[in-house]
Amino acid sequence: MEIQEKDSGPRRSAAFLLVQVGARAAQEFARLLEPLQLTPPDAGILRTLGQSPGISQQELANRLGMHASRLVAILDSLEEHGLLFRKTDAEDRRVYRLELTEAGHDALHAIGLAARAHNEVMCAGLDDAERTQLGNLLERIADRHGLMPGVHPGYKTLGEAAETRVRQTHAPANKRPGV
Repeated sequence: MEIQEKDSGPRRSAAFLLVQVGARAAQEFARLLEPLQLTPPDAGILRTLGQSPGISQQELANRLGMHASRLVAILDSLEEHGLLFRKTDAEDRRVYRLELTEAGHDALHAIGLAARAHNEVMCAGLDDAERTQLGNLLERIADRHGLMPGVHPGYKTLGEAAETRVRQTHAPANKRPGV
């Protein structure tokens, strides 16, 4: 008699489930931020500024693991929307310190409400003990992979795809991929 193994298709792989749930979580968080007219990267930057008022642009870029020039465009947008302001460092006029405005603090509060709603949506169906267990297991995985607590690894590559498209578009025809 032949023994048949239980189907261990892609949903049985922990790695695939992490990717699947992570992608869904990202979609859901973006959806919850839409009424605030913010993106997940905006929310993460405002959160960091709320935790570290007066941080410099360079310090923020380092903390997020992203290139400072990519950060500038996001900061410009947040400043244009009245959520933060830059002030020149008293000791080094080349350095800009970042502070949330009152509207930025209000946005940060709204982001916190969205984050709590996000947690409830994503963890619906789990009791408190299961949520704690899941959090502990995910922290172990994150630690094992050297992920910085509270910082999305996507900041590292934020804007790279757009920069690559621009470089390819402006490259001589014989240097473009596939040509």
